[in-house]
Order: sequence, then C-alpha cells, then structure tokens
Amino acid sequence: MKSAGAGWGMAAGVALALAACVPDPGGSCSADADCGGGAAGSFCAEGVCQSPPLASFEEMPRTVFGRAQTATVRVRVERAHGGADAASGSLRINGHIVQAVREAGGRLRFDVPLQLGPAGVEASVPLEISVLDDLGHATVLTDALALDDLAPRVFIDADTVPSHPVPRGAVVQLRVHVFDGWAVTLLGSPTTPSRQLDGAFLMAVDTGAIDPSATTAEAVVTAIDSVGLRASASARFAVAR
Repeated sequence: MKSAGAGWGMAAGVALALAACVPDPGGSCSADADCGGGAAGSFCAEGVCQSPPLASFEEMPRTVFGRAQTATVRVRVERAHGGADAASGSLRINGHIVQAVREAGGRLRFDVPLQLGPAGVEASVPLEISVLDDLGHATVLTDALALDDLAPRVFIDADTVPSHPVPRGAVVQLRVHVFDGWAVTLLGSPTTPSRQLDGAFLMAVDTGAIDPSATTAEAVVTAIDSVGLRASASARFAVAR
C-alpha cells in the first residue's frame, strides 16, 4: 500500500509539471487524440491537454555576416512541459545542426558559424530552430541570416576608355560599374568616383595632373563591401606629349 506521503509527492509532481506547461482550457484528456480541438501540436499529459513549448526569438541579428564570422541567435522559452529552463533546442542551417546552450531565464543561445552557410553567395540563408520540452514535443521557429561570401563585381566601361592618345590637359570621364548585394565603399586613384543617378559612377582623370614625362594615364578603382571583401578594376590610356 502506498503511503500518504508518497501520494502527496506524486500529486505535487503533477502540479509542478502542469504549472510549467501550457494547458488547454478545454479540460481533461486520456490520450493525445482527445486534444485535437486545441492548439496545433497539442498533446495529453498528466490528464490535461497541453500545448508545445511557447517560445519566440529574443535576439536575431539583422546585420550582414561574412563567412568567417559567427552570429549569435537567442530564443526565449516562456513555457514548456517540465519548465522553461528544462527546454532544449537545435538550429538547422544549410543542412547543418547547431545545438543550443541553455542560459538563465529560459533562454537558449545558438552560436552559428557562418562557414556552415553556402559558399560564394550573397543571400539570406534560412534557418530553423526546434525548441523541445522534456517530453520531446517541439515548437519550430524560422528566420534567416544575411551572408556575404562574394566580393563586389567592379569594372570600368571600355567604351569610356580612350582608344587613341588624348591631348595632355584633357579631363577624361571614365564610367565605373559596381555590383554587390550590400552596400560598398569605393576607393579610386587618381580620384574617387562619384555616383550617378542611374547607379553607375564617374571617375575624372585629369591628364594635366600626371607626371609631365608620362605618356600614359592610369585609373584604379577598388570596391569594398560591408564584410571587407574587395575587388579592383583598372584602365590605362595614352596621353599625347
């Protein structure tokens, strides 16, 4: 025969589990099938219909990451069967899994190396987080991280590069095109290109400012994106003495 103390302990354990879950006001149950009218994924435990973990993103970076960087994502678990602090989680990105690190207050932290993302892309990479309670019931959250693993594409329009010697002292306007999924910084020599309304850039090359003994002028432009990837283009043309 069970003692009164053992019965009280069992009742207390059930009460604790119920306090940590998300109950369905619909009432009691004897099997998961009895909870079909509740929230999606509802299940029966301790004789009460309950919901999967209640969780949401607490920290989701919106910056652009390079492939060598690590993004930190945090999820806050409000309630779960067995208690929010007992919940576990995993993050899936590009077919790879990152396990959660538990933190105080029902938080789960995911340190996501962007090297797990696809190579050679400028894209938002989808991720999926599964938050599990102590019985294995899951809530799934989805979002994406911005990854830049592709250097800017930059070139100088050949049609604007003189094919014949230009008179010394003339100012030649070279047209520069830059393509990148994110913002870039342009550096130029001898001058920094200026942006035009159509999205292209113009670089002015003053042939009167080059060395008097030089017979050619050269322009170099370098584009640097937000994660430090860079690419350059150059053009040379003859200058009459």
